[in-house]
Amino acid sequence: MSDQPEAMDVEQAAINMDRAMHDPGRRSDAMGDLFSALGAAAQQMADQRRAAREALKEARRKDPVTRANRAHRARKGWENRRAREARERLLAEIDDGPRRTGPVCDEANHNSVGSEVSCQEEPGHEFDHDDGYGTTWPRED
Repeated sequence: MSDQPEAMDVEQAAINMDRAMHDPGRRSDAMGDLFSALGAAAQQMADQRRAAREALKEARRKDPVTRANRAHRARKGWENRRAREARERLLAEIDDGPRRTGPVCDEANHNSVGSEVSCQEEPGHEFDHDDGYGTTWPRED
């Protein structure tokens, strides 16, 4: 589709102009009629171009390759969502470590990477200190 009017539309406009100029029974403006006819022809061409674009879009949408690609992306999105939900459920199930609600031993030490860790055992316990994550150190009493 091009933006230039088709030859038939120009010829029809000339016929309409001639008819409008030489019509003895005319009661309207000849140039106004001409521009109205040209406007109607332009609108008709725009409608035809729009219909052609929509038909092309519909044809592409129904193309088997396009449908297969769309189905593949939908399936991949579904798998990603399920994997993300499973990962979030797993992270929610993982305990962040011991959560003592009562008093704990006030001894502290450093683990293998230099972070300070505190003993999570009850006060006055008789065995080695333990931070609850696997780091233990001996009592010094």
